[in-house]
Amino acid sequence: MKIRKCYRGGVVVSLFLAFVCLNANAQNEKNEDTQLPSPIEGIPLSQTLPVCYVNTENGAAIVSKEEYLNAEIWIDPMGVEGVEAFGSKETPITTEIRGRGNSSWTGFGKKPYKIKLNKKGTPFGFPKSKHFALLAHAPTQAYFAGETAYQLARLIGLGWVPRSFPVEVVLNGINIGVYAFSESVRIDDGRVEIDEQPENNTDQATIPYGWLVEIDNSVDTPQILVPQTLDNNPNAYTSRFTIKTPEVMSQEQETWITDQLTTLTHQILSPDKNNAAWTDMIDIEMLAKYYIVQELSGNYDAFVGSTYFYKGSGDKWIFGPIWDSEWTFASYDRTGHIWEERVALTGVDKVNFTWVKELIKFPAFKNEVRRVWNDFYTGQFSNIYTFVDDFYNLTREGYEMNDKIWPDYISNGIHNTYNNLKTCLPKYAAWFDDMVKSGEFSAIEDIESANDAVPSVWYTIQGHRLDSRPAVPGVYIERTSTSSRKVLIRP
Repeated sequence: MKIRKCYRGGVVVSLFLAFVCLNANAQNEKNEDTQLPSPIEGIPLSQTLPVCYVNTENGAAIVSKEEYLNAEIWIDPMGVEGVEAFGSKETPITTEIRGRGNSSWTGFGKKPYKIKLNKKGTPFGFPKSKHFALLAHAPTQAYFAGETAYQLARLIGLGWVPRSFPVEVVLNGINIGVYAFSESVRIDDGRVEIDEQPENNTDQATIPYGWLVEIDNSVDTPQILVPQTLDNNPNAYTSRFTIKTPEVMSQEQETWITDQLTTLTHQILSPDKNNAAWTDMIDIEMLAKYYIVQELSGNYDAFVGSTYFYKGSGDKWIFGPIWDSEWTFASYDRTGHIWEERVALTGVDKVNFTWVKELIKFPAFKNEVRRVWNDFYTGQFSNIYTFVDDFYNLTREGYEMNDKIWPDYISNGIHNTYNNLKTCLPKYAAWFDDMVKSGEFSAIEDIESANDAVPSVWYTIQGHRLDSRPAVPGVYIERTSTSSRKVLIRP
């Protein structure tokens, strides 16, 4: 499979490769002669990145996503500042390794891997854990764009963001290019720090917390299917919610989580957008931060797949952590929301963006997005440019070697990716800033007195109905028989 770089309508189609690989598995099943590329052997290390050595027992090939192989691993810092050795050739770390991913596993010769250390360790100074991943980022080769989205999440304060570090991987003596040595999404110390929901739990007092859920676009298990409709419309989209924790559910757990996801769906699909009842179930500030990062990076997979949210002992679901941001920064110019631009790019309009297209219609949500964005844009956002420069300088020589190892993937290239990010980041931010300041998105009318001649129903900005016109100054929603508006009531 030869992937060529081309341009169409100002869109860098090489960054659209994530969409191409979605159908790779089906195509391979139909065409038995399809051969995925193998790495070109004999390409030297760049010696500018840490090297992760992995040797499987008896040199066995890693061919399964379900069955682990025994292996040894060690990381040579190669003199990179701030990186310490993790094991050594003489004293390697014992581990297990298997494949991971969906289309990234089936569609490319450069494979991602799941690592399970035999005992907890701290590679790259990450919090102690057994569970890590080697992410291939084969469609675009560079995980530069995705890691930039992760850094935006860190800067905006989106809770725990998976840590990673670029490495060159030598698997059974063969240099297989640049990977991200990464934390994986899981409930754990230093990651999603909540008490874990036990498997097969039947205790009604503890069932409501300790959950990690993914909005998914792949068949998985356990998985809850929720039609995105308020009625029994047989043509409605059905969203897939994969339950990451717990992995085995009792009937009581399945009933509870199905009710939660169905209730949220119905509240978000409600035609009464002034009644944001879902804010009693979802942390609106964290959802606003999550949404901003996805729009700001142009992540066409957000709210389609790899979209996580979790619930600890508190009352509300929290969106995050961010994950799998490969399909980002694909357009030079932004002209619409991520769901609009994905359709324009692919020509496929049968993609289920779960909840987000309805959420953006709620005045309560739009107001929170505007508030969070204003603080972020005038504060931490500018720090992203230093990160982009530093990451480019760290990885560019490694990726030059990587492209020699995988010449069948004519990727966008590390240099083009760097230039694209430097161009896109300010453009995307300016587009988003204009959008949240537009009258359609954030119009607020400034009044000092009410017009008692027009009967009104008043709500807080979170959507809670009030008994009368509020006396406390602030932003509210006023609804009449003919219209709704956001209102700033002054002292």
